[in-house]
Amino acid sequence: MTSQVRIIMLVAVGILAIALAVWGFGNRPERNERYGATLSVAEATALSDVLARPADFEGRTVRIEGSISRECPTGCWFDVDDGAVTLYVDLEPAGLAIPQRVGRTVSVEGTVAVDNGQAKLLGRAVEIR
Repeated sequence: MTSQVRIIMLVAVGILAIALAVWGFGNRPERNERYGATLSVAEATALSDVLARPADFEGRTVRIEGSISRECPTGCWFDVDDGAVTLYVDLEPAGLAIPQRVGRTVSVEGTVAVDNGQAKLLGRAVEIR
């Protein structure tokens, strides 16, 4: 085998490797990230409803949705914002933490707790999109 044939084969293998890498990474659908339990509440509750009437929701399991607007550096709590209001989500009681995902869309399921008249969610299931 001549050196010219070797070079052509190496270039062809290199092009094929690059094409496979681009195709493989570029066509992958974005996967949802899940932490903790599986979401079981089918319909989301509006954040504004929970914040307007926290006593009505205290102790109830709800699902909320929005975007992560602020997050603990270790991922044990975060704020969910629906564009109008923000609700604090505490994952620490469930022994959960999530990676830094500020700006991402999230669904969270947990129990509503009220502390000094302020509602928060004790999260047990998180799905990030």
